Amino acid sequence: MRNLFILLLLVVSPYALAGKANTFKVDQVRVDRNGKGYVQFVNNLVETSPSCSTHPKHLAFDVNAPGGQAIFSLALAAKASNKKIWAVGTGTCDVYGVVESWSWGVIKD
Repeated sequence: MRNLFILLLLVVSPYALAGKANTFKVDQVRVDRNGKGYVQFVNNLVETSPSCSTHPKHLAFDVNAPGGQAIFSLALAAKASNKKIWAVGTGTCDVYGVVESWSWGVIKD
């Protein structure tokens, strides 16, 4: 019964079909004039990325959206300090049509 419950949580979880940066270094951070940008990691995201994503190393963000400036700051801090990031995508491509959107992340040692 416990295993069935865990399986159900994984299937229902919004992050079940989302790419993950599993403690990866940042290769580059890009922001366009309209405020949309992405973080490119040195490795491909792990887990299952959504079918809309054609860039397996990227997670997108929008500095004009709530949390976007925090994501931008986190990515720049990680790049500048050569630290790794653990991040999870949303499973959608609503910022850039071909890049999975960023859900949450944290700088790791």
